[in-house]
Amino acid sequence: MQVPLKVGKDTLLDPNAIEYQWIRNLTSEGVPQQQINNVIQHCLGGTPQTAEPMRQIAPSKVPFTSY
Repeated sequence: MQVPLKVGKDTLLDPNAIEYQWIRNLTSEGVPQQQINNVIQHCLGGTPQTAEPMRQIAPSKVPFTSY
């Protein structure tokens, strides 16, 4: 079953959004990539195909529109 993403376009396009800051914190704490993806999906919804780009974008502060 696919869970809809619980964040909107404005959040996804804002590299300073609290969601990205949270992902950056998880990364800086050394949480494994797959576990971060799982947490993103659990807390923010979406699929592995949405969690992976969010995890990749967060540390680099690259806007989502670059993908």
